Amino acid sequence: MHINHNETQEAPPKRTVSRQPRAARVDAIEEAARNVFCRRGYAAASIAEIAAEAGLAEGSIYKFFESKRHLVLRVIEIWYESMISQFDISLPGIQGARNKLRFIIRRHLFCLKADPDLARLCVNEVRNGGDYYQSDLWELNRRYTRIFLKVCREGVASGELRGDVPITVMRDLVFGSIDHHVSGMLYGRDDIDVDQSTEHIARVVFAGIQNPAMGASSEETVVSRLDQMSKRLDEIAGLLGRDAP
Repeated sequence: MHINHNETQEAPPKRTVSRQPRAARVDAIEEAARNVFCRRGYAAASIAEIAAEAGLAEGSIYKFFESKRHLVLRVIEIWYESMISQFDISLPGIQGARNKLRFIIRRHLFCLKADPDLARLCVNEVRNGGDYYQSDLWELNRRYTRIFLKVCREGVASGELRGDVPITVMRDLVFGSIDHHVSGMLYGRDDIDVDQSTEHIARVVFAGIQNPAMGASSEETVVSRLDQMSKRLDEIAGLLGRDAP
């Protein structure tokens, strides 16, 4: 009897393809994009390189992100969300508008120093884009600064801060000072000491926006109060620093 070996041979087992859950793939893409953008800059980064770093096919990126621009905006959004979360956790436990403002200054400086590549990416590539003011990132930036403005309103209401200075000017004074102060660090020309920079900026800012009625207290008393709060704020900053964006 003739046996057809082709008919009796067992078919090879089908290979099982393991796919990551959607959320895991998105996380992998976002982390890879952050690494590549920080390492290469926006212009030199490519979707192919991001996909390779994430361990995915290039076409997989476009299932979740429309373009490289969409992806870089998302990377910066995650950074902002992390910073906002830190404020939401910490500020309710800090007493007084002056101490809250000092904490905001410190954390902002800390985050810029911890991630200069992201900060530089945000300034150079994202804010200068024509779509920035229509993006979700613009709304996050407004939410971030509204935290500062809310604290200023609290300070005016409590009498800690002057009522004759618009809170938007207070905002511009603080963040404008920080932007100029860290510019050398962001482009590798200089470095900053976060604690020292916080003290310098806070003292100059408070001299201009604090309620003149506070002048009745001696400078030594004011400094003593700031130093006492500094210890507590340093403890909080140290804990949050472990999870800084």
